[in-house]
Amino acid sequence: MSTLKADTIQNTSGGAVTLTNQYGIKIWINFNGDGTIAIRDSFNVSGIADEGNGDYTTTFTNSMSSGDYCETDGSIERGTTRSTAVQGDTHSQLSGSFRIKYALSDDAADGTVSSDIAFVQQMFVGDLA
Repeated sequence: MSTLKADTIQNTSGGAVTLTNQYGIKIWINFNGDGTIAIRDSFNVSGIADEGNGDYTTTFTNSMSSGDYCETDGSIERGTTRSTAVQGDTHSQLSGSFRIKYALSDDAADGTVSSDIAFVQQMFVGDLA
């Protein structure tokens, strides 16, 4: 087996290499979705928008080839009187953005309540455009 070691990989013009049809994570984000939303850290994300209570849009710097990509969510909520089970309702999955609405299960009301989430963590896998 060969081993490739490099400190920097660039394209033929000297710029960053773009991953397209490989099976790596193309976009990821960790942000505060409670109160004033703010990105903690991210890759290939140009911004986030607060669309309402527990409703967020993540906009990509480099778009996916279509809306047929996979989003994985690891969002968590802490310190509430409700159950910590987080549910996601996808509003739109476009090549350049992803909008989702979160709700916490409410044990007392036996239902769900739209809720801002303190730790929103998303990863996106698919082909870049």
